[in-house]
Amino acid sequence: MAGYILKRLLSAIPVLFGISVIVFVIMAMIPGDPATAILGSYATPENVEKLNRDLGLDKPMVQRYFIWLGNMVQGDFGRSFSLNRDVLDEVLDRFGATLILAGTSFVLCSILGVAAGVVSAARQYGLADKAITFAVLLGISIPSFFLGMMMILIFAVKLRWFPVSGMWPIYGARDVSALISHLTLPALALAVVATGVIARLSRSAMLEVLRQDFIRTARAKGVPERAVIWRHALRAAMVSIIPVLGVQAGFVLSGAVYIEMVFQWPGVGRMLVDAILQRDILLVQGGVVFVAACYVLFNIAVDVAQSLLDPRIKT
Repeated sequence: MAGYILKRLLSAIPVLFGISVIVFVIMAMIPGDPATAILGSYATPENVEKLNRDLGLDKPMVQRYFIWLGNMVQGDFGRSFSLNRDVLDEVLDRFGATLILAGTSFVLCSILGVAAGVVSAARQYGLADKAITFAVLLGISIPSFFLGMMMILIFAVKLRWFPVSGMWPIYGARDVSALISHLTLPALALAVVATGVIARLSRSAMLEVLRQDFIRTARAKGVPERAVIWRHALRAAMVSIIPVLGVQAGFVLSGAVYIEMVFQWPGVGRMLVDAILQRDILLVQGGVVFVAACYVLFNIAVDVAQSLLDPRIKT
């Protein structure tokens, strides 16, 4: 197992390298001069030239990339000019809020999606199967940002059951109940599409397992149907479901960008959008690489969990 984990970690290095190249090139190709955006009304030719020299923007792009990459490998992600603080410190501060939102959404979509898929497969062509299939198709068809705005309009503005936006109340205690009330709508809006995808693929995986010989053997031995479904069939189907969960984790993490904008959630996604608008290149590059690294590490953890269920994967 240790060798398998080391192999997966080494395979992540070229992936992260490729991501860093893509992010750097895209930010370098954005029209406009960062120095002019930073200086604003003070953007005289002399000031722009001096700031470009101070920021290293007067060097060739390849040289700038390797300077940035070398600093980042040493833990120096640069300094945000718009916030006047280290990029890594800002990303870590914002990542906590994103982790709460994306983590809650991922737990919700995993539990609800797998449960819906299992029930749908166990009741194939029945009323429950048709109802779940209809709900899943409806959920997949609705964009998360639109669903989020509708949820704000109905549950926050009309019914006033939940706060409109933010992570904490402006006035009052910042306790767990306040966090849950602010978290409910964005977490549900972010989880809907992923729940539908997981439910559909979980249903397919369960139907395939339920046709296996060991399931017929378990039923022939008189094992209760509930145990057959939830103990034997689901465990075998998880080998196929776990990779789906890993993919949807990436969807949830990337989807947090626009959900954070809709609900004004103070996470990495909102930080990246603000940084792009302000042409804060180092903050954008550092934030994207950090999030990509977290996603790669999570997928490695998913692969390890899958290999524990099916040791043949390591071979």
